[in-house]
Amino acid sequence: MTNRIALIPAVFIKVLAQIGLLMLFSQLIRLTFFLIHASYFSVSSWQEYGMIVFYSLRFDLSSIFTINFVYIALTLLPFAIMNKKWVQYVLQSFFIISNSVAFIFDIADIGYFPYVRKRMTADVFHLIEKKSDFIDLLPNYLTKFWYVSLLILVVVTALIFFYKKYFKETQTQAFSFKHLGLYLLTMALSVIAIRGGLQLRPITLSNAVLTNKNENIPLIINTPFSILKTIESQPLQALHYFGDEELKKYYQPIKKFGNGSIRSHSMKKQNVVVILLESFGKAFTSLGGRQSYTPFLDSLMQQSMTFNHAFANAYRSADGIPAVLSSIPFFMNEAFPISPYATNKIDALPSLLKPYGYTSSFFHGGANGTMNFDTYCKNAGFDRYIGRNEYHNDNDYDGTWGIWDEPFLQFVVQQLNNEPQPFCSAVFTLSSHEPFALPPKYQQAPFAKWPGIHKGIAYSDMALRKFFEAAAQTDWFQNTLFVITADHHYLAFNDASQGYYNQGMGLFAIPILFYAPNDPLLKGVNERLIQQIDIMPSVLDYLHVDKPFFSFGNSVFDTTASPFCFTSINDQYYMLQPPYLITANADRVNGFYHFENDSTLRHNLMANKDSLFVHSENKFHAFMQLLHACIIQNKQSYQTFSKP
Repeated sequence: MTNRIALIPAVFIKVLAQIGLLMLFSQLIRLTFFLIHASYFSVSSWQEYGMIVFYSLRFDLSSIFTINFVYIALTLLPFAIMNKKWVQYVLQSFFIISNSVAFIFDIADIGYFPYVRKRMTADVFHLIEKKSDFIDLLPNYLTKFWYVSLLILVVVTALIFFYKKYFKETQTQAFSFKHLGLYLLTMALSVIAIRGGLQLRPITLSNAVLTNKNENIPLIINTPFSILKTIESQPLQALHYFGDEELKKYYQPIKKFGNGSIRSHSMKKQNVVVILLESFGKAFTSLGGRQSYTPFLDSLMQQSMTFNHAFANAYRSADGIPAVLSSIPFFMNEAFPISPYATNKIDALPSLLKPYGYTSSFFHGGANGTMNFDTYCKNAGFDRYIGRNEYHNDNDYDGTWGIWDEPFLQFVVQQLNNEPQPFCSAVFTLSSHEPFALPPKYQQAPFAKWPGIHKGIAYSDMALRKFFEAAAQTDWFQNTLFVITADHHYLAFNDASQGYYNQGMGLFAIPILFYAPNDPLLKGVNERLIQQIDIMPSVLDYLHVDKPFFSFGNSVFDTTASPFCFTSINDQYYMLQPPYLITANADRVNGFYHFENDSTLRHNLMANKDSLFVHSENKFHAFMQLLHACIIQNKQSYQTFSKP
């Protein structure tokens, strides 16, 4: 055996050892990832974890060989010039820098994962490029997740140490046919490793679905693989389950209410204020069946039409805003405002109300340009985007995200006092986001003793109370419809006791309420299913807008429409059509549950498929086909959809 190894040039042994070292580092990072976030995964034993490690090897090899392909190809060249010191230095630098960057992303995901429940994708680069507050947020991230920073330092230092100690000096032999043969074989094996095997298509993120439970997919893949594959990913592909005429039997995205589906009257020129509360999941309110941290919102629910079965279509702010204001659910890897389709013509609340004389404004106390909200707002038809720059007072800057909610919401009231009526305005809060800091004057407040997000929610609820107290004194208040909801649920629970709210549809449970001071009909608890994409058509229906428009959702006031809810996370789709729920990966349905009796999805009824299942599956496929077709073909407005 020793003689056989001796026949292999030392430079090949060096590269093989380096790949082995990188694989070891990748597994150590995965183990750390698992130990910190074990409650998010379904791993009941170390034997089961061993199977995850086994399945992960294919994805680790793919990302490692992709990152190091150029290094391997140059290092193994059978030419004497490769022994030059400057060449060796360049190769050393290339190896250390490229792999360090990959490991930095892999380790950084330990801190990022709880908020999105999936590995980072290529849209992280868009966020870094577009979010003008990225540099502001970085110090807070490094402080809060100090152990992530420490692990990055340890891994990068170890990588440099091992390279310089064991791999720095390796002489390349002169040209020979044996060396050439080994070189070609190594390059061929590298390509196979990058592809993930000899199958027809290279492996992608969806291949992990076939290896283990859906919730374990982020543990099987690694972050460099996820980023590389989403960079390579092709634009959305059209789906072809049904013909155009048959598709219309399931969904009609063009809505026209005419006289209105709640009562027959002409168009009401009523102001509209949509308030999106950062991370205000249902679990934090009186609707959640647990301790409430929102005393004011709870009291407002008593004077509003409050929906007890309300869900978000998104799990990030950049997805929640388009869902609420333009009825676009999240289903792509990228958030709509930073996707290749961000410039599609869309029907949105401000643009649809503009012909009726409405002015419009979007308020967010964050740095201007955060998550591309400014460009989205322009596309949605808002007249004004008001951010941190327009606030003109960084004395109220929270040091991380933007202006504290309390002063910014008072600023909103002042701005609306000068807004020509009728107006349509959206307000997005921010203080109930990590790091959940409080203004100095509230450090001794009763809610300051609560941990993490609970004190952030309580502070924002207090700010909301003061907003309504100030608004109630204005001349526009009595003639205003307020829609209050969350951009998404809080997805960083690391507590199994959360039960329903830590899994499945519970991850998307939010409050939605409609409040109009002078409307006695908008009162009480409404048990009808509602989702974020239903808000825009519901508002237009309430106002009796009589022109047709495009919407993926339905009006909750339209009793002829069948309620449903569509949402997704970590490449897992959910389609709730009461009382049943469909789950799927991409276009492959893998679950059928009686949601009303099994909200935590314990009993999969797929083994007993019946006509109800077939109908639910068809509606899911029809909605997916509609989503893909309309976004690919830029048919997200009445004008564009109606064109042949």
